Formats: sequence, structure tokens, C-alpha cells
Amino acid sequence: MILMGSCSHKYDSNTLGLDFYQWNLWQDTGPVQGDHLPSCGWEDLHRGKGKLVRIPASLEEHFTVFESSDVFWYHCRFTLPEQWQGKTISMIFTQAGPFVEVFLNENHAGSFQDEEGTFDLDVSEVIYYTRDNHLSIRISGAGSGSAMQPAGISGTILVKSGT
Repeated sequence: MILMGSCSHKYDSNTLGLDFYQWNLWQDTGPVQGDHLPSCGWEDLHRGKGKLVRIPASLEEHFTVFESSDVFWYHCRFTLPEQWQGKTISMIFTQAGPFVEVFLNENHAGSFQDEEGTFDLDVSEVIYYTRDNHLSIRISGAGSGSAMQPAGISGTILVKSGT
């Protein structure tokens, strides 16, 4: 008997865990672009600039020295399950910081700073239901964070469908 399965999605009926996907982690050393965009441009970021990681992935795990003025980008590409088309979609961040800006398909979807517990973000207006989504997360202020709270994405990110 041959079992066929897909490695492209890890989800239950209404939750997709992005810790299953490959991520790129990149330290942005270029000049700050307007609206906090990556100095390399979206195309290079989408092509996989940086180190391959899986989240959770704190900055301390992958970089030995950084300052509060340094900027880091996490990027991954994912596709929603077909049956989610037309539903409300939110992203749930369980632990990320210190300052987080979320870009989905090159659109600023939201930001948060030193959030306690989980942070929910409605991304229904900027998500693609029928093609790949590009999730880019800008982390700044990393050198100024608490020693107890690692900088970067040190928790999970879930994509959840609603009604």
C-alpha cells in the first residue's frame, strides 16, 4: 500500500501552524527604507535572503552580537487550505518582540510591541486565498529587550480561519 500525503500544510480544520514551514532570517544592514521596508527590496526577501530557520527562532540563537538599532526580517511563504476561501483569517503570535511589524503580501498588516501573551491580527483584507502568501516580519529594538524575553520570534505563529 502506498501512502500519499502532502508536506505543504500542517493544519487541523481551522488552524494552520507556521512552525512547520521553512523561514528565512536576515539581518538588514542597509539604509532604512521608507515605511520600514527591507533595504534589499521585497523580491530579494521573497527569494530567500538570509539563514534558513524554523520558528521558534530567537535572534540570540542565530546572531552573537546585535544592538537595539539593528533590524531583522523573518520571511516565509505559505498557502491556505482550499476550504478556507472566503473566510475571515487571523494570525496569532504567541511570543515575538520587542517591536514587531507584520507585512503580508507586501502590505503592512499590523504591529505590536512587547505584547504580553498572545497577539491576534486580522489579515482577511490582505491574504490570498488562491495562491502563495508571503509573510514578512520586521523585528527591531532587539538589543533593548528584557534578558528574560528573547528577541525575535520565540513562540509560534498560527493562521486561523473563522466564519
